[in-house]
Amino acid sequence: MLRGRDDECRAVRGLLDGVTDADGALLIRGEPGSGRTALVRYAHRHAEGRTVLAGSGLAEEAALPYAGLQRLVDPVLDRLAALPNEQRELLRRALAGEGCPPGRQLTLSMAVLGLLAAAARDRPLLTTMDDVDRGDPQTAQVLAFVARRLRHLPVAVLLTGDVATTVDGIPAHRLRALTERESAGVLTDRLRQLTEREGADRLPEQPAASALIALAAIGGGNPQALVDLAEVLTPGQWRGEEPLPAAPPADGALGRAYRDRLDRLPPETRRMLLLAALDEDGEPGTLIRAAGVAAPTSTRSPRRRSPVWSGWSHGVSPSRSRWSAR
Repeated sequence: MLRGRDDECRAVRGLLDGVTDADGALLIRGEPGSGRTALVRYAHRHAEGRTVLAGSGLAEEAALPYAGLQRLVDPVLDRLAALPNEQRELLRRALAGEGCPPGRQLTLSMAVLGLLAAAARDRPLLTTMDDVDRGDPQTAQVLAFVARRLRHLPVAVLLTGDVATTVDGIPAHRLRALTERESAGVLTDRLRQLTEREGADRLPEQPAASALIALAAIGGGNPQALVDLAEVLTPGQWRGEEPLPAAPPADGALGRAYRDRLDRLPPETRRMLLLAALDEDGEPGTLIRAAGVAAPTSTRSPRRRSPVWSGWSHGVSPSRSRWSAR
């Protein structure tokens, strides 16, 4: 069960149910940990009778044109013969790492559209690209082109990206923060799974209501933050008998995701984010003054500290959501 994602699940099912009718594309946007990948997996589970092509954007390949596209379409390259010779050769060269001249990008995009259409002749096709914004921009551009031209094709395209990701011409869903009740459901579900894994003798059958309310606030409505919190709680914390953590664990899945993003930023940008995280009053003037007197190279490496997660975008106060430097 995907708590708090009923609207998005309906949109995914609608995408799959209408795959033979047209306009079969959907973009899901959200913060890290908000459930984008879980929705992609949901689509795969409900793709009965459909061929599934699944890819994901990799930051390590962002500088390699069409690397994401190559991984995505590799299972159906046996259908290349269905393409006109010019499109076929252009696509082969692009997937081999030779790139594509600017004046031939329309032809290349039409080649990808034709390849997917050929692959869908025997059975409908679901194509998913998770974190499309993290991979190479050339792949994202081609998939956006394809997603706008699916009318009358038995092809559905599901893309996910960060909150700033946009693809003109296709519907988008922005994942919201979970409510307190939905957050409590995530925590209770996770406790049940942990109990099955670790045994009922160690963990309580039901968490304390006070603990659920406090943990929901600490997690800020982020599903992954809640799961990460649940992983590190003691039985006494579940029962409300011991103090709870002040923030999600820095070494949890969400913490690693944000740390990975920080590590890819320029040093000066990371330094500014660290200063912002350490600013207790949240006043822009304080940050500006601190930036003006700070050394060009900070002696406090962000990699040696807990990741900075402001959480402000989904309504969490800095005092609760920031992973404090340890």
